[in-house]
Amino acid sequence: MDIRGHLEKNKFERVLTKKLTSREVQVLSLYATGFTVKEVSDVLVLSESTVRTHINNIFSKVLIDR
Repeated sequence: MDIRGHLEKNKFERVLTKKLTSREVQVLSLYATGFTVKEVSDVLVLSESTVRTHINNIFSKVLIDR
């Protein structure tokens, strides 16, 4: 599932400003531009498991607001 395909611009901005934590925004910014989970974890100095958790939380927050 591609998160970019589920969010139009206004909704994307609303979700970023109201629902996501600053760390989730960091993870999303990298992941949405094509970084792998491993690359995101390396850049943000997080475990891959933590990155996956953030991604799951992002999807949950975004899809619940549809």
